[in-house]
Amino acid sequence: MALGRTHAVSLLGLEGAIVEIEADISSQLPAFVLVGLPDAALGEAKDRVRSAASNSGCDLPARRITINLSPAALPKHGSGFDLGIALAVLAAAGTVRGESVERVLHLGELGLDGRLRPIPGILPAALAAVRAGFETVMVPVGNADEAALVPGLRVVPVASLREAAIWHGGEFEPDNERTER
Repeated sequence: MALGRTHAVSLLGLEGAIVEIEADISSQLPAFVLVGLPDAALGEAKDRVRSAASNSGCDLPARRITINLSPAALPKHGSGFDLGIALAVLAAAGTVRGESVERVLHLGELGLDGRLRPIPGILPAALAAVRAGFETVMVPVGNADEAALVPGLRVVPVASLREAAIWHGGEFEPDNERTER
């Protein structure tokens, strides 16, 4: 059994609650299953994540991938879980270092091409991360300044899933798209 784990934040108004993201890869028929009370936008993460990973050169295994968002009873909404889901799966697959992914809180929406898009609510999410004892948060480049307003938090801005995977020890060539702009 291959298991990857990381964290994100679910916002309820201006309050943030830490959500553990677990990814399990099993040898059953290929599927991507998301459990733990996701809304419709979050339920679509499986399609965004698979396409983003493929288009970034960080292919996901062609196996059954089960994502658990815990606590299960907490409502979760939006696309801000995409980066965490993708990295938990890559950690379960052994593509990135699991211990690195587990220590960092991840926030961000993935585009189908693997770029990371800014999301609303970064400030309350970053505050929730610090309150929960996280020292490092990985966010889209477009959210970095806002996240940096929170004292005591190391902010790692990334432009793409590939860049995030490299930061977590993935052996990929750097994405030159960012430097060509």
